Amino acid sequence: MAQLSPYRIVPVTEFRRDATKLTNWVLQSGGRVWITKHGTASCAVVPMFQCELLEKWEGRSLAEERRRLDRLYARWKAVKAREPGTDLPLPWDWEREW
Repeated sequence: MAQLSPYRIVPVTEFRRDATKLTNWVLQSGGRVWITKHGTASCAVVPMFQCELLEKWEGRSLAEERRRLDRLYARWKAVKAREPGTDLPLPWDWEREW
């Protein structure tokens, strides 16, 4: 029988205070930190290998997502700088890349 990964449940205020200690614990133990807000779990810190498994299951990669976000950020910067001659779609047209 496979052993389940350890986990800790912490409020967001505690996570803010102890982020370094908690992320080091995740790296060393392979465990998970569930972060709560007003008593409800809202997100988690998990080991990278688990994220990679999730990406494989979803059929996408972190590298692809990073490239997509970099393109959107470059467009946002160009629009914000109002660079002449940039033929950029309006922000509501950006969804086509999602």
